[in-house]
Amino acid sequence: MVSVSGDTIDGAGPTVDVAASTPAPTSTIRTGPLTPTDAARISPSEAAAIVRLGESGADVPHSAHAHGHGGAGGQIAVPLFTGDASIFANQWLAAVASVPNYDTIEKIAALGYVRASAPGPGIGTHWVLWSQVAKPFDPARPAMVLYDETADPPELVGYSYWVQSPTEPDGFAGPNDHWHQHTGLCVVNGWVDREEAAGPSACAGTYLAGGDLWMLHAWVVPGHEDRLGRFANILPLLCPSRLGTPDIAQCPATTAFGPAPALSEDTVPPPSANLTASR
Repeated sequence: MVSVSGDTIDGAGPTVDVAASTPAPTSTIRTGPLTPTDAARISPSEAAAIVRLGESGADVPHSAHAHGHGGAGGQIAVPLFTGDASIFANQWLAAVASVPNYDTIEKIAALGYVRASAPGPGIGTHWVLWSQVAKPFDPARPAMVLYDETADPPELVGYSYWVQSPTEPDGFAGPNDHWHQHTGLCVVNGWVDREEAAGPSACAGTYLAGGDLWMLHAWVVPGHEDRLGRFANILPLLCPSRLGTPDIAQCPATTAFGPAPALSEDTVPPPSANLTASR
């Protein structure tokens, strides 16, 4: 709105408050076509939790952990000594026992989880309880649950623990839970609008640099065990056939150790190659 004063300067007429007449700047940052525009899809407390995550002052990840979801190869599980084996067994049992708390969309929505991504090959759809991310690791309280929404009704297939910590969290006992990180997440209305954003100025919502955010997939749901390993990055049962599937919608084809196992009955095994950049 223009502010006008009755006084004149040198008889030039009414003065105009130029600052007041300049319209407020509007964001020109574009969001993805799937990004929800309804801010009310998440509760005020969950929205505030996202803002707090972005206020941590963390930088982007600077380690080998910052590889996203890339890599489809099987894990080499290290045998556990007696003490770790017992602790791990109890942790895993606690995770499995908690599955009935999260096994329908209605249940997780009532708990405050919100769909935060489009379905990903080999992973499914991430549903996030943003306020849980800042809390310590608890095998029975994942910050994310993974759903196969191609099923009718949608099926819970796994957990994804997401923990805010300056260093890799103390998760499951033993050395087999390899946590990973994501870089430059832009969160809009509870939805991850993009990854590898250049910084806050390139984000239409809350920017999470990612250096203090650690993620671990765990395939704890009975009937959806992962033949690649309990903590593998992907679940082969959720990988589409490579025949007729665009590259961008396929599961990762290679690992640092060469070609990944066939990911579906009609998959054509890819030629051997070394793992390069992944997301």
